[in-house]
Amino acid sequence: MFDREFWIQLAVLAGVGLFLVVMLWPTASTGKRLLRKWQVRDPSDAQVEDAVRYLKRRRLLYPWLYLAGGFLPPLGDMPNQLLAIVLAGTLLAELLALRVPRGTRRVATLAPRGLTDIAARGVLICYPVLVLAMAVHLGVQGQWARVGWIALSALVVAVVTWVAVVRPATGDEAVDLALRTRSVHVTAGLGVAMAGLIALHVWGYVGIFAWVAMANTKPVPTKIAP
Repeated sequence: MFDREFWIQLAVLAGVGLFLVVMLWPTASTGKRLLRKWQVRDPSDAQVEDAVRYLKRRRLLYPWLYLAGGFLPPLGDMPNQLLAIVLAGTLLAELLALRVPRGTRRVATLAPRGLTDIAARGVLICYPVLVLAMAVHLGVQGQWARVGWIALSALVVAVVTWVAVVRPATGDEAVDLALRTRSVHVTAGLGVAMAGLIALHVWGYVGIFAWVAMANTKPVPTKIAP
């Protein structure tokens, strides 16, 4: 049913997933750097523990999602296919890990939370503009199957963004807001990178650059409590 090349690719994906889990396994220092990056200054041990738990829930999903990605239809040559699967797996990990764990302490907020309260406007504007441009480019060429894949990735980004805004607040307020921002920015960047790989050629480079830029765009300082 499956040829030798398929099993080799599946083995490579499993290796990539396990390698990333080992190399990116979060520690206390990792959690502290994450919180400082997203403007939680001098995080306490309890705050760092929340951040480490947040990262672990994503990392543990990587191997399984990458393996599942091996069954997707090809999008291009072997390197592009592997990179697309890695990006798709990471994007889906962001989605699946947003579920609030059982036993987590929930807290109430005094005012409604909006998308612009947790995400930078530059990210919110650049993501749809770039993805729409890629979809239009493919549509003009009549590559509607690829447009459909871009639409699917955009749907995942939309769901992750929606959940990041509306899910119940948990734990420390500053950490909660910082991690919501991180989810939106990183997911938007992954979505653009995924769309760029689907669109191929120069769009792939545009997508990767946008991913790096969005994942490192700091939130509005007044929105994240110190």
